[in-house]
Amino acid sequence: MTAIATALADLIERATGLDLDRGGVSTALERFVTERLRALGLNGVEDYVALAADPRGVEQHRLIDAITVPHTWFYRDPDQLQTIARLMTAAPAGRLTAWIAGCATGEEAYTMAMIGRRIGRELSVLATDVNETALAAARKGVYGAMAVRDVPELERRWILPRDNAFVVDDALRANVRFVRHNLVDPPPDAPRHGWDLVVCRNVLIYFAPTAAARVFKRFARAVREGGSVVVGASEVVFEPPAGLELVSSGNRLVLRRPPRPAARPGPVVAPPLVAEPAATRAPVRDLHDDLVPALTRAHAQFERGEIGAAIPIYADLARRHPAIAEPWLFLGIAHYAHGDVDTAAEALRAALCLDPTLWPAGFYLARAYERLGRRADALQQYDRIAVDDLQPLALQSTSAVINELRAFRHDFRTAARRVAAERVAWPRRLLK
Repeated sequence: MTAIATALADLIERATGLDLDRGGVSTALERFVTERLRALGLNGVEDYVALAADPRGVEQHRLIDAITVPHTWFYRDPDQLQTIARLMTAAPAGRLTAWIAGCATGEEAYTMAMIGRRIGRELSVLATDVNETALAAARKGVYGAMAVRDVPELERRWILPRDNAFVVDDALRANVRFVRHNLVDPPPDAPRHGWDLVVCRNVLIYFAPTAAARVFKRFARAVREGGSVVVGASEVVFEPPAGLELVSSGNRLVLRRPPRPAARPGPVVAPPLVAEPAATRAPVRDLHDDLVPALTRAHAQFERGEIGAAIPIYADLARRHPAIAEPWLFLGIAHYAHGDVDTAAEALRAALCLDPTLWPAGFYLARAYERLGRRADALQQYDRIAVDDLQPLALQSTSAVINELRAFRHDFRTAARRVAAERVAWPRRLLK
């Protein structure tokens, strides 16, 4: 990458937290900058970087809008929305508050408001985004048929057909407020004790790791005690920030700010939604007698080709030991081998959340994303494997399958690098 291209990439990361190598951002950027150079009569990218560097200037806002093109719809990822509904139900009585960070054109914010109405909870939603054009569309609340295609029949009363479009009902809109906010800046003012729920789905996957880590720390301070932070299914939480812990809800992981212990001695009871936090569970060594023999049985069935019989064992272990990555890893691999790619991706994401060094989970997740047609997400996983120093697998169980994984470590990394190298770098095209 040339010095000029590096300067533009650095400007974008400072201004938005976005990493150009993630999620195809560079494609939109190249097209936009080429058009702006022509429209402004500038000689080169260096001149444009100087113009867009002013955070108060119009050009930086135009640049941000161009590279944060929203893509979302109502009731996206219904399984995770069920988890959010259970979080709302388990919250203390009274009016709930939710911050939807990175709301794009508003579909997710209105979806949260629908869920609140359905479960009978009063809910106030603050929805924020850095893209002003997207926010203007969100405030209008007018959508096409594709955006509302997954709205359940019972919730369609909130989406009214009008002039070949669909308009959000005013009663629902009253629960949602849209405000411009950049996630690299301090969070918006929270209620007195913090937000009950912070939702930031499929946004931080486009952030540089250091910028994402800073955002997580801000979320940790913004949510109330006992409140939760929900990120997208594609996001991997490398390390829960101080003040948050990973808890399990089925095969989904949620970040929760632990409540303060009661004044009187006694056990702290977790909300009914989540499993017991990892910090309070018995150490892994105390589970060894239970975990390893069951994994060994499942591995033996997997090796004999009895994958359908191995899956329930892996699933049971993941349910009973949700803070241990190993059962999730093999549950994901088994589902992938059995052809259930969606379920495989969920299990593999959980494995990576618990242990980011578990590179077979990243490789199989990339393969799963490819089969699901999620090319950008697949490339993101391949990129991580291509640049990371793949550590030897530290697993509790042993099997021929694990030996093969260890033997193929170099091949996995070579394959990931080959896929990553197929992407043509945008700066070379732009600066020809």
